[in-house]
Amino acid sequence: MNITKKIILVTGASSGLGLAAARHLSHIGHTVYAGARSFGNELKKISPNLHEVYLDVTDTSSIERFVKTTIHNEGRIDVLINCAAILILGSVEDTSKEEYEKVINTNLFGTIGMCRAVIPYMREQRYGCIINFSSIMGLLAVPFQSAYSSSKFAIEGFTEALSMEVKDYGIKTILIEPTDHRSGSQKYRQHALGAASDSSPYRDLFLTVTKKIEYDEAHGSDPDKLAMLTAKIISKRNPRLRYKAGKFDQKLSVFLKRILPGRVFESIIFTYYKGGK
Repeated sequence: MNITKKIILVTGASSGLGLAAARHLSHIGHTVYAGARSFGNELKKISPNLHEVYLDVTDTSSIERFVKTTIHNEGRIDVLINCAAILILGSVEDTSKEEYEKVINTNLFGTIGMCRAVIPYMREQRYGCIINFSSIMGLLAVPFQSAYSSSKFAIEGFTEALSMEVKDYGIKTILIEPTDHRSGSQKYRQHALGAASDSSPYRDLFLTVTKKIEYDEAHGSDPDKLAMLTAKIISKRNPRLRYKAGKFDQKLSVFLKRILPGRVFESIIFTYYKGGK
């Protein structure tokens, strides 16, 4: 079923890539339900098509209210875009179990929960589109991002399996794998409590690597271009499973990982981040 004006749910819509997607999709005429735990002034008065709704993707009851509010108001859900994610930087040794759980619960289980909530409606109507935001860090890892990479690697496998399960019901499932974007995530990036300690054996390397990470994000791609890509994807009859978006050199690194011996590629990545800015 081809619907020009779509009913779209966007999670993590208060900042970063979720904000850019919600803003652009509502601006071009789609009805967007923007979910987040808090909102600033960024979305206000953008479009009458945009609705701010409280959403905590780690809370099943919050997910259910978000989805049922949309169904009550619109009668259907055409597109789900899972953008909600958090990042905690720290070595494996310095990152606590609770900090790992915080990242996994938001990035992975939050995505799973949203998918589980909308699929029955999409299956009944026999059409729908689910876009799960992975990351370039879901295809390769860098130092001190083990929690984030673990969640995004898992999103890759989850989405592959989901795509095959729901395709007979007319539901398209897509992965977007962004490189670094100027998404404002630097403001919300957290450091593991242990990583901030002067006693951490990784402290000097941690500071060097995080400085490089922050530099790359500050000089990353325009999030509005990624929002426009998202709009193009949901208009396609047969979208691809994967879309890489952003900086060429980072997309090239995914190709290099496929063709180089593992330790050679690891050495290249480690040298890049250890070298700092």
